[in-house]
Amino acid sequence: MINPNCPICFGLGFVCENHPDRAWSEELGCQCGAGDPCACNRSPDIDAGIEEPDASHIISDADSKKRRH
Repeated sequence: MINPNCPICFGLGFVCENHPDRAWSEELGCQCGAGDPCACNRSPDIDAGIEEPDASHIISDADSKKRRH
């Protein structure tokens, strides 16, 4: 059952095969690989799924070029 509040797939139910922590969507994530079912789409429990990654230690550089990958 797809979780509409999933922090990984944003309710789409699918993630990028190459980047399973990104939604399979050109606008919301990545489509460089085939679509794989998200963890929330592989379980009968609507609250199941991958926990949102901890991004608290990521340092962003405002001068760097924005890249998709």
